[in-house]
Amino acid sequence: MSLSKYIIRTLMVVIPGVLLITLGVCLGNHLSVKASIITILLTMICGACIGILSAYLNHKRFIAPIKLIIDHIQLLEKGQLNTRTDPMKSGMLRGIALSLNRMTETWGGIIEKVNESAVQVAELSEGLSNKANIVAESSNQVTNTIHKVATETEKQLQSLEESSEIILIMSTGAEQIAANAHSVSSSSLDSLTVATDGNEKIKKAVQQMNSIQKTVNQSALIIKELGDKSNEIGQIVQVITEIADQTNLLSLNAAIEAARAGEHGKGFAVVADEVRKLAEQSASSSKQIIKLIQTIQFETSKAVQTMEKATKEVSEGIEAVHFSGKAFQMIRDSIEAVTKQIQEVSSASEQMTSGVSHVVLSIREITDVSRTNVASTQTVSAIAEEQLLSTEKMSASTVTLAQMAEELQQLTMKFSVH
Repeated sequence: MSLSKYIIRTLMVVIPGVLLITLGVCLGNHLSVKASIITILLTMICGACIGILSAYLNHKRFIAPIKLIIDHIQLLEKGQLNTRTDPMKSGMLRGIALSLNRMTETWGGIIEKVNESAVQVAELSEGLSNKANIVAESSNQVTNTIHKVATETEKQLQSLEESSEIILIMSTGAEQIAANAHSVSSSSLDSLTVATDGNEKIKKAVQQMNSIQKTVNQSALIIKELGDKSNEIGQIVQVITEIADQTNLLSLNAAIEAARAGEHGKGFAVVADEVRKLAEQSASSSKQIIKLIQTIQFETSKAVQTMEKATKEVSEGIEAVHFSGKAFQMIRDSIEAVTKQIQEVSSASEQMTSGVSHVVLSIREITDVSRTNVASTQTVSAIAEEQLLSTEKMSASTVTLAQMAEELQQLTMKFSVH
């Protein structure tokens, strides 16, 4: 936008605003018509001057630099990367002009990298050509090796036909082996059943022994309790003994007192009372002794019963173990039967020996041929791997070339650095 147009547009906005403000002031101050006209004219003239000055300054600082920046951007849009905006002419938009120049320089660097990519494309093209030659040579080697493999395969087929005839001769012996194997399987199942039963009996014997162990432990506890009760009896007996001693002493004192008192035997009465108390204590202790004796007898009875139970369980354990011995004896008999069946299988296998010898010879011949095939196959595999590797590299190079070529075409056609 030119300076004149911008000033006119600014005045079209400023003058009406100033006019409205001035009319408001005049009406508010109740000025006369003449004074109002003079005030309005002066205000409009001042407003126009201020507006023109502001428009000029704004155009210089903002509008003109914007046009420079827009022109620069339009040139960039056309791919002209060799243009720059003068920061000194950019006014208040100097920072934008500097950023735009830096962006232009960055784009120029990108174009230079694109040119480097073009060089890489050329090198990749040359490498691709060399790899194509390698693939061709490898293909020829693969063809020759495949012919060799075909020849060796025909020989191997003839040997396999001979081997098949010999295997037919061996089929009769194989049927006998199958029948004997069935018998062996049945005997083995019987042996397994018997062994399982024997195992269960052994488990039962172990359980019986564990029960015996528990019973023995209980007997030990009972005996310990009897010992404890015996100790208590000893303590009570000691108390009775002490009471008896005191009773004798008191009796002696009572006799002495009675002799001294004569008819006045009050002291004797006191001693007699003490003797009575001691007698009661003796009686109480005796009762406790009786109870303890009864308890001991009861515990002893329990101990006897427990030991009887233990004896019975030991007997059952012995019987279970004995039965286990019989079961394992049956297992032994079954194993002997299996041995006989295996001997028959061995006899049938001997009949197959002659046929197996022919099979071995044929297999040796097949082995020789197979070795040749293995060597040839390895050669084919190595060549195929080389060819595959070369093909993969060619494919990757082709994709890279296509991408780079496309980028080169798109970028080079749009931009010019110099």
